Order: sequence, then C-alpha cells, then structure tokens
Amino acid sequence: MAEKRNDIIEEQRKAREEFLKLKKMQQGELKPQAKPSEIAVVPKTFGEKAANFWFHYKIHTLLTIFMVILLSVGITQCATRESYDFEIMYFTYTPAVDVEIDKVEEYFETLATDADGDGKINVLVKNCSVTDSNKDASRTLTFSKIQSIMVADYSVVLYVVDQKAIDYFNNALDYSIFVEEPTPLGADFYKATEIGGTRLPDGLKVGLRIIKGTQFEGKDEADRAFEAGKQVLEKIKKQNS
Repeated sequence: MAEKRNDIIEEQRKAREEFLKLKKMQQGELKPQAKPSEIAVVPKTFGEKAANFWFHYKIHTLLTIFMVILLSVGITQCATRESYDFEIMYFTYTPAVDVEIDKVEEYFETLATDADGDGKINVLVKNCSVTDSNKDASRTLTFSKIQSIMVADYSVVLYVVDQKAIDYFNNALDYSIFVEEPTPLGADFYKATEIGGTRLPDGLKVGLRIIKGTQFEGKDEADRAFEAGKQVLEKIKKQNS
C-alpha cells in the first residue's frame, strides 16, 4: 500500500515538472526540446557514411555512372572503327551474298592506294544488290539505301552496276549520273571474285559518278574519293586492254 502511494506521488511530481517546463517554454524562458525526428544523426563509420551518401545521392550517382559508360563506349567505338581507303556501291539486280562482296573488296584492294597512310589498304563495298522481283519486301529498303548513298554519302563515287542498274539511274534522273559510260569489268575481276567455280553475273561494269554541279561538289571527302576512283578506273581500263 505504501509502495503504491509512493508511485502516485512520483507521477504527480513528474507531471508538475513537465507542466512547469511547458509553461516556461510558452513564456520563452526555455527553448523547446528538439523532436527525435529533428535530431541529426551524424554517420560515424564508413558503412554508415556510404549508406547515407547512397540515400541522398542515389539518382545522381546512377546518372553519372550511366554517362561514364556511354562516353566510354563511344570513345572505344571511335578508336576501333575501321578506316577505309576507298568505298564502292555494288548495285545489281542479282543479289550478292556477303562472301561474294568480300571477294569484290579484295579485288579492289589490289587496285586502290593507301589513302589514309595507315600502312594497309581497306576497301568497303556497300552491298545494294536487289532481286528482280517486285514482291521482295526488302527492295524498298535497299532502294532507300541507294538513294541515301547517291545524295549524302560523299565517300562513295564509284559504282559497280549491271545494265538494269544503269537503266534505273537513267530513268530516275534527268541527267547521266556517270562521268562517262561505265567500263566493263574484265576477266581479271571475274577470276579474282570466283568462288568454287561460281562467278558473279556477266556484264558487270564500273562507273565513276559525276560530282561537279551536284551536292557533292566542293566537299573534300567527295573530291578525295573522286580522285581515288579515277585512278582505280584507269587501272581497270589497262587490265581490259
């Protein structure tokens, strides 16, 4: 009984103290105590500091990492990108597979020069061959690629074509796209590109496109490609003679 009475007295004492504190706070005599949620918790250990940093700067950190990765990939691609001394468009109405295009590249590498001075000769042949069927859905994409090269690819001024490709250019344009009548590719070409006794279609020719009076005129890239293409064309003419 006495113990219970003491507990009551103690509770009353605490209540009076809290009441007096509250009164002093209202009168400005005592600063209000900070709430637990308002008390700053200063991280001390490395783990606590790392967790605190991640909590506040998670988004910033992820964005920074993403940008670093993106830049690294871009720089790597630029550093490892293949450099070509010469580029050609292969446009025929008989589809050519990759191994055949590789052979065409090898042939023209024997005629091209080391334009970029890296000690090796690399030729890129852009395969724009199509089927002769209007039902082939890929034809539309290929013709879009051909038109894109004709309009904006200043590094491609030498075209390997068949007669149907020549007719396409004549019908699509109100002028001849070639400086002169395309030159037939001779026995040296067909021998170099033969695979297991299978030859590329007969009647293939190579033509140098006009750049004067077109959007290619005055473009350094087009001028270099034109001079290189002219040299290659002269070598082919000598082979044929």
